[in-house]
Amino acid sequence: MNVNEFGFLWYLQSSSNMVNIILKNLIDTAEDKDLRSVLDEINSLSTFQEKEATKLLNDSGYNETPFFSEVDLYNSSVKLFTDQLIIEILKHITGNGMRVLASQYSELADMNVKKFFSEVLTKMIQIDESLLGLLKEKNLLQNSPFLYMKAHERESKLFKVISTQLRPLNAVELGHMSSALQCNNVGVALCTAFADVVKDEESKQLFNDGKKLAFHQAATLSDIFRENGVSTTTGLESFVHRVHESPFSDKLMTNLIMFLNPIGIMNLQNAAVSSYKKNHVKILSELMEQVQSFSEKGFKLLVKKGWFNEPPLTSRSIK
Repeated sequence: MNVNEFGFLWYLQSSSNMVNIILKNLIDTAEDKDLRSVLDEINSLSTFQEKEATKLLNDSGYNETPFFSEVDLYNSSVKLFTDQLIIEILKHITGNGMRVLASQYSELADMNVKKFFSEVLTKMIQIDESLLGLLKEKNLLQNSPFLYMKAHERESKLFKVISTQLRPLNAVELGHMSSALQCNNVGVALCTAFADVVKDEESKQLFNDGKKLAFHQAATLSDIFRENGVSTTTGLESFVHRVHESPFSDKLMTNLIMFLNPIGIMNLQNAAVSSYKKNHVKILSELMEQVQSFSEKGFKLLVKKGWFNEPPLTSRSIK
């Protein structure tokens, strides 16, 4: 097994371990029977992911106890999220999980690992379709469709830089920004929920900073959409229940927020590299720097509290 496969398997194992603890609460608190059915599918897949990834790692000589356990689930019956927010959170994590797994799949050379990833991707696609179907059936889809007219014929066939800077954004550019916008919508909701129930004061400050950051990013991206004639919907934080007891440990909640940060950076990077408009690339670059700065603070907090799930190190020889 090469370093790519080892790293990808460890990431899949550790993220599945975290999601499995969170799912116990979501399964116990979901009210809609259709949602509970999808949650059972997700739980089955996530459990399979963690067990199979652990087995493959063990076969390669890597043995370690799970980072999260039942002690990180304080109360599985506390309903922190409405059913709609549960669907949005799962849709976001599942969709971005597929993107990461698909990119990792192309790097694999071990046939056993490749077969495992292929099976996970197939099941994840089915779950993603189920979540999308739920949103449609319940009339909960947030993003309205929009149309684009064909670009006017240019006087010259040559690519004009000035016209590129003045034109509206195209569907590809806005598509990547849409992923970043939705990521921040979910981020505002999660940080709002966690800031209300977390006990550790430093973690509370991190969640409050994350809420402000995600709100600022969502507002900035929404402004760009409106400038291009596309309406957006935000406000997922309104689907957070005000509760007096935390369902999760501070360690688990902080790690989940840090787990989602790289997804936010990746979405912004995709949006930046797909755009030829200087002002939007500048705005997106500034947003990326803000997320990176927030991630650095979060990383230092995890290390300070002893909550950082450190990846395995490689041994190397220098001659």
